[in-house]
Amino acid sequence: MTTEPPHSDSKNIEQVARQQPPLDSKFVTSSYANLVFHTLGNTPIVEEIFSRHGITRELLENSSGSIKFDLLAAAVFEVIETQNIPDAGLSLGSRLHISTHGPVGMAIISAETVGQAIKDAARYYQTSITFCDLEVYYQDDKIFLEMVKTHSFPHMQTVILETLMLTLQNALEFVSGKKLVDSKIIFAFPTPKYVDQYANYFSGQTEFNGDKNVMILPAALANVRCITADSQIHRLAEEQLKQKMQEIRANNLTMQHVLAELRKTPEAMPTLKEMAGYFNVSSRTLMRYLQAEGTNYRELRDMIYKQMAIDSLRNTDNSIDSIALELGYQDTTSFRRAFKRWFGVSPSEYRDKVR
Repeated sequence: MTTEPPHSDSKNIEQVARQQPPLDSKFVTSSYANLVFHTLGNTPIVEEIFSRHGITRELLENSSGSIKFDLLAAAVFEVIETQNIPDAGLSLGSRLHISTHGPVGMAIISAETVGQAIKDAARYYQTSITFCDLEVYYQDDKIFLEMVKTHSFPHMQTVILETLMLTLQNALEFVSGKKLVDSKIIFAFPTPKYVDQYANYFSGQTEFNGDKNVMILPAALANVRCITADSQIHRLAEEQLKQKMQEIRANNLTMQHVLAELRKTPEAMPTLKEMAGYFNVSSRTLMRYLQAEGTNYRELRDMIYKQMAIDSLRNTDNSIDSIALELGYQDTTSFRRAFKRWFGVSPSEYRDKVR
């Protein structure tokens, strides 16, 4: 492991931390959109609104089809506005069973442990949903499941996050056989007017105005055996998902996908050759893809190091030494020098400033 990660030109701290380019292809399955349609009322008015946005009943009932997320988002937003349903996200999330997510849902249901179910959700999430990423990481005795927005519909953010967080909570409760009363969910949006209804949907504590959209669970939950475990079904689901992932990687090799993979193992980031192998392309091809987006592999690795560093300094009381070790630095001096080059201040100065 190198003493110091490669660096790129200094950028504004918040720009570096928040940079998340959107994906080009965002979709949902027709069965998923059909369930949304029925949850919103399945009335002539709702059907007319959906049809106006190009989502016909025939398209909704095509079990093997897919629907563009921007069309569904526009239709749902119009329904919410015209029918005055501000808490639509809670209603949707409570009714969307994990099985509606196809093979990834079956993998989660049939996983041996809750930890395996969480791992499968993070690994294969994009085979079902492409407008949001799911990132999982452990810290101390907690599991963090973070929803990272990749869509460009801020007016739908509350509905989307309520829906996805509830779907995730209900899936984990379904496989574990118990309520997640020890969970905490932090939303990055302001407290909604209907906040008193949250207790009817979420099992644990909810907070608002956070820096991230994240579900926090006790790490011990990962070792709980799933009451729905089935090794044969899990193996078949994984075979389908691996094939789907190969197709996605071949068709959607973008900066965002590379960043998503880098975030999974920041303490042991793959080399350019290893990352190219993951996407089944040559190193030269990967470099060409990234150059087309105005970046390179070294800059992406550096971006992850920067984001992790400022996240730890902002949100934890970990010592500078422990943060340096977490990022893979062999000594604290190298980390301090790199941080000063990135942001123009020392790690301690940065922590004092943001706090």
